[in-house]
Amino acid sequence: WRTLLRARAIENQAYVVGVNRVGTGSGIDYVGDSAIIDPLGEILASGAGTEALLVAEVDPATVASVRSQFPFQADRR
Repeated sequence: WRTLLRARAIENQAYVVGVNRVGTGSGIDYVGDSAIIDPLGEILASGAGTEALLVAEVDPATVASVRSQFPFQADRR
């Protein structure tokens, strides 16, 4: 889950917010692992195992900077 969230952020050069359930329901344990990840795959905030409120600064200028440094989206058709 966490690896996939980071991959989505990197490949789309965008912030990713992954929200996951925590607790028990219908006999299934859920561990959470919610996270906020920046366009380079850095985890800005994360929570696991307990309910949590995650907060991180999301800056559109960061997205623009990453996309100008790595302009591979221009190859998309």
